[in-house]
Amino acid sequence: MRRIYLVAIMVFAMLSVCNAQDYRPTTVWPYRYDDFAAGELVFKVGGGKSGKFNIYIPGNKLHFLDGEMIKSVSSSEVAAVKIGSDYYRNVDGEILKVLAKSDKALIVEELSINETALNSTGGAYGSSSASDGTMALSSLEGIGGTRTNMNHMELKNDKDAGKMLPLIKKTYIFVKGNKIYATKRDVMSIKGVNSSEVKSFIKKNHIRWKDPQSLLILADFLSDQF
Repeated sequence: MRRIYLVAIMVFAMLSVCNAQDYRPTTVWPYRYDDFAAGELVFKVGGGKSGKFNIYIPGNKLHFLDGEMIKSVSSSEVAAVKIGSDYYRNVDGEILKVLAKSDKALIVEELSINETALNSTGGAYGSSSASDGTMALSSLEGIGGTRTNMNHMELKNDKDAGKMLPLIKKTYIFVKGNKIYATKRDVMSIKGVNSSEVKSFIKKNHIRWKDPQSLLILADFLSDQF
């Protein structure tokens, strides 16, 4: 009986992971998560707020639920927010996911919409023409801009009716107010740092550009260079 119970738990866990991996944002539901989740918001001034939050991908803005209505929080007011087990920080006016952090620096992830792919004719994302893509972008603007109060359940129920959003994912180093695209070329071109020392440090520490913890080692080093 115990073995059957353990197998059932493992199957449920595997199904949960698969469901999470299967989620794809659409033009009707352009959010990081398939639903709003419990979290804690920290304001730049004046404490915090508990609630249910989600990240609106265009512009990486913070949305929250007020009853059944979706509302937005001005990025200028947000210092940080925790959504479920994920942590976000305000980086240059965008609410970006923190992949790794130290006392000196952050490694953050930015999502954006690949508008070229969305507008492409006969593309792999269900867009049959450029006009279809333009209409899709217009619907996104309505969700995030002109319509500030939208019913949560109505929008969620229609999310699969939209076009799947092609996304671009980028990783950045954020140190002393500087947001640096995490590539060797961009790091080496930072003004005000000794490029030869940076190059030597990257080689010596075998910096892996897709590993947030490895990038954090580099970020801490860069913090002492500015």
